Amino acid sequence: MLDVRLVTTSLAMLLALLSVALADPAKEQARPAGQGSAEVRPIRVILPAPWEPATRQVEAQSVK
Repeated sequence: MLDVRLVTTSLAMLLALLSVALADPAKEQARPAGQGSAEVRPIRVILPAPWEPATRQVEAQSVK
C-alpha cells in the first residue's frame, strides 16, 4: 500500500505543474530601466588598483 504522504505530495506537485502550464502569461511586465531608451550603454565600474589606497566616499565626491 502506498504511503498517504507520497500520494498527497505527488498530487500536489501534479496540480501545481498543471496550474503553471495552463496559466495565462502576464501581459504587462515591468521592463528593465535600460530597455526603454533607444541607446543602451554598458555599466562600467572603475575599481582602484590593488597598490593604490582606497578613497573614502567623501574624497571621491570632491574629486568629481
